[in-house]
Amino acid sequence: MFDPSTETIERDDFCSLAPIGWLHHKMQDSFFLVVGTHSCQGFLQTALGVMIFAKPRFATAVLDEDDLSGRDTLEAVQPLVEAIVAEHRPAAIFLGSTCTPEILKMNVAGCAKPLEALTGVRMYPCRLDGFDPAYTQGEDHVLAAMIERCPTTDAQNIVILGCLSAIEEAEMRLECAAMGLPEPAFLPAESALDLPPIGPNTVLAAVHPYLYGSVSYAQRERGCAIHQTVFPYGPDGTRAFFETLAAAFGKTISYAERERAAWTSCERDVAVLRGRSVSFVSDTLLELPLARTLRAAGMTVKAVGTPNIYRKFHARERAALEGIDVYERPDRFEMFARLDANRPDLVVANLNIANALEGQGFNVKWATELTFQPVHGFNGAPALLGMFAASMRRHDALARTRDRSQTAATPIDLSFFREPARA
Repeated sequence: MFDPSTETIERDDFCSLAPIGWLHHKMQDSFFLVVGTHSCQGFLQTALGVMIFAKPRFATAVLDEDDLSGRDTLEAVQPLVEAIVAEHRPAAIFLGSTCTPEILKMNVAGCAKPLEALTGVRMYPCRLDGFDPAYTQGEDHVLAAMIERCPTTDAQNIVILGCLSAIEEAEMRLECAAMGLPEPAFLPAESALDLPPIGPNTVLAAVHPYLYGSVSYAQRERGCAIHQTVFPYGPDGTRAFFETLAAAFGKTISYAERERAAWTSCERDVAVLRGRSVSFVSDTLLELPLARTLRAAGMTVKAVGTPNIYRKFHARERAALEGIDVYERPDRFEMFARLDANRPDLVVANLNIANALEGQGFNVKWATELTFQPVHGFNGAPALLGMFAASMRRHDALARTRDRSQTAATPIDLSFFREPARA
């Protein structure tokens, strides 16, 4: 296990601004204003795929020298907010504080109330910096800011927490109706102003393993019940998710047949995965549920490296991986050594090291892809397993091509990642 007192942490995190990519698509009436540097601006313009004819609903308030020397944050941000309101007419603006404002203790959050009073537009202040173990936790901070504005209720209700596609939401609604449960509300919804009531009789069900902060905040501030189970990835996780949700309302419902049917529908892809091995060296916090699902699909999970493990929040997922080596926030070179020793058939890795691992002859699946796809529930299981099967098929096809041509990939020296280049 990872021991921070003896190992050097080599961070490989993606930028925490990435969740804007799926959140601004979900909430069509929102606008994301990021207070940051030119690097933040470059990330938004490139990684989020701004097209030349697009009218994006995110922008960067770039910090200049006078901003860094003590200029009032509200004075700097107000003209931009007024311009955004005039041009885009959003229902809500998310004020994102990035690494530099957090380091300099700039009071970006303190601008929200006066700006809301000035413009009449809802303001949600949220951290979108790189200090979290996983970049996906940017969504966690956004949802925590929205939960703070949710109305209270004493009614018994269900709130599904986490950004989902319309297809995934439809499945949740249909299953809750079939079980005789209250119709679930979703956070976030289609509108940034559509906030579900949360109170002591609310069952809060998170669908992503990176929402620890918002779940903890809701439980602490509203006293709601937390849906403690595995997350709805794969047929096995979806079965447990719905059965536990029914149990929270005093109902005993078996989804065993639905799980069997889901596995059967995925058999073409499962057959490609069965008997193969996989390791995780990634930065999404999806590693535990994905490892559990691939293990259920018949793969051998050699090792799992994950940015963080929240003991209570991830307890069921961790228990489902009994007997598998799980490393919390591991040193990247320790993971390289384990990969070299294990030689798994598939490696799930982040973008920073994916090409280097390909150069070492590994079959690599980009972890980032898994955060943009509708892979939850029984309906999402074929897409989820199909993504991994596609990687295996591609690698097998390339291996056959290399055998015919008697060529091989050019190895890459991984010491490049430890020793910086010298002028």
